[in-house]
Formats: sequence, C-alpha cells, structure tokens
Amino acid sequence: MPRVRVADLQLNMQLYKAPFLLASLKEATDRNGNPYLKLTLRDSTGDVEARYWCVPAGVAERLNVGQGVAVCGQVTEYRGALQVTINHAFPCELEDLTEYLPAARRPMEEMVAELDRLISSVGDVYLGQLLHAILGSRPFRDSFCVAPAAKTYHHACVGGLLEHSLDVARQILLIAERYPELDRDLGVTVALLHDVGKVDSYDLGGGFELTDSGRLLGHIYLGTVLVERAIDEIEGFPTELRLRVLHAILAHHGSLENGSPVTPRTPEAIALHYADHLDGSLRGWVDHVGRGRVSDNGWTAWSNMHGGELFVGRWHGDE
Repeated sequence: MPRVRVADLQLNMQLYKAPFLLASLKEATDRNGNPYLKLTLRDSTGDVEARYWCVPAGVAERLNVGQGVAVCGQVTEYRGALQVTINHAFPCELEDLTEYLPAARRPMEEMVAELDRLISSVGDVYLGQLLHAILGSRPFRDSFCVAPAAKTYHHACVGGLLEHSLDVARQILLIAERYPELDRDLGVTVALLHDVGKVDSYDLGGGFELTDSGRLLGHIYLGTVLVERAIDEIEGFPTELRLRVLHAILAHHGSLENGSPVTPRTPEAIALHYADHLDGSLRGWVDHVGRGRVSDNGWTAWSNMHGGELFVGRWHGDE
C-alpha cells in the first residue's frame, strides 16, 4: 500500500500505521486537567497538526522529535484546518529521510548557480573576498545551502536559507536600480550574509529545532561574529566598509522590539530590512496557505506570523 502523504490527507480519512516525521511534540492538559499530546507530523509535502487524547503512560517518552512516528487515527478538522486525531502512535524507522523533509521550491543546482553568479558580480575587491571567504569555503558553504531559514514561519525547509537569501538579493538589485545612493555591491553582500548565523542556529533534523547556540545567542549575533571574524582576516579591509557591513546585519530586523540591537541607519541597511521583511512575510503567507485548509469563505486558520486568519478568496484573476 502506498504511503499516505500530508498532501493526500482528506477529512475523515482513516490512518493505519501511517509513517511521518515527528516535527514537534508538546505535552498539554485540557480544560478538565487531562493530559494530552500536541504533535506536528511532517513529510516532504508539508506539515499537519495532530492531537493524541487519552495517552497511555510512557508514550511521550518513546517518541522522539526528528525521528519517525507511525500513526493510527482519523483526519479531522479544527478551526478550518485539517488535523489528525491519534488513537495510537509508536516510533518507526524512516527508510529515506529526504521523503519526510520539506525542500525548497527551486532546484538546488539552480539556486547554487545563482549564488555563484551573484558572488562573481560583486566588483568591490574587499566585499568579493568576504563573500568568497564565507560562502565559498567548505564545509560552511554546504551547510548554508541546505539550512532552513526558520523553524515554521517561512522557508522552513531544506535549502530555505539559500532560497530566502537569493530572494532578498534580487529585491536589493531592483531597489539599487531606483536608488543610486545605495551601493549595489554592498547591498548584494549583506543580502547574502544577513542570515548566515542561522547555519548554526537550527538543527537540520526533522523539526528544525533551535540549537543551544541559536537559543542562547540568536542568529543575528552568531552571523555578525562570523562575518566580523572573516573581515578581520582580510588585509586592508576598509574601516568604514566594515562598519557598514556589520551594521546592516545587526539592523536587519528593523527594531529593538524585533531583535535588532540597532535600527537601520544606512541605505543598504534600510533596503535589507524591508526586503527581508517583505520576502519573509509573503513567503510566510504562501507557506501557511499551503499547509492549511482554506474554508469555503476563502479564509485560512489563524497565522501566528501575521496575527490573524489569512484571506485567500475565490478570485484567481482569470475569471
């Protein structure tokens, strides 16, 4: 019998020993104080939330995030989104992990080729050396190309960090055409490097969990330290250029409330912040819509990233 994928799930479908990757697991209690488990099941086609009520003793201890779980139960619905109600779950071996990890929408070879073209297009000798030192050096380059950009919100997939960085760089190039005050080479450089700290922030396992470094230090700090150390190895790197590169990385979340220790003060930092925010928000919309079920009135379930339900509607532009 063929494997049931997340994308194949339909309301009221019965599941029997259906294998998934356990992306998250949390213990909770209902209104009456009864314990239950909140799970996220994953494969390469997406995620689905699951609830395990009346959990037998010891089940939670036997299930491990990032590993396989076989599920018996039924596909139900909660707040407009499909959900799996579990009757029984137990650990299982996954034969091919790549079938259970979401992947970037673009082919890896295509993205890597674009990355190399962008790096080669940077004419500034110091910025070019910086990009080659970080993104041209293995094994970091290999890790950068497969890392996720987030745990859940946007580009939460193998290759997501590379895909996001390229999308931000594309926007920077468009902005640089309109604003000659923005240094094109510097803009491309910080676009490709702004999230390099995420390589050490996320575990490339089933749940894309934060590492200890990611939890304690955060990707902005980790990325800034990585870039600063690379700059210090480049002889004659201009002092002001160093400041501009590091400032853009530190400021790319835009405000102190959103995790940046400083606010954007240069054209490149301003452009980077808004390009990063736009790509993350729009891709977050796409990913949330793709993961959930759209109701008959055109709305999705609640999106934590966007602070409400998302409107999809029924208009497709060709009617």
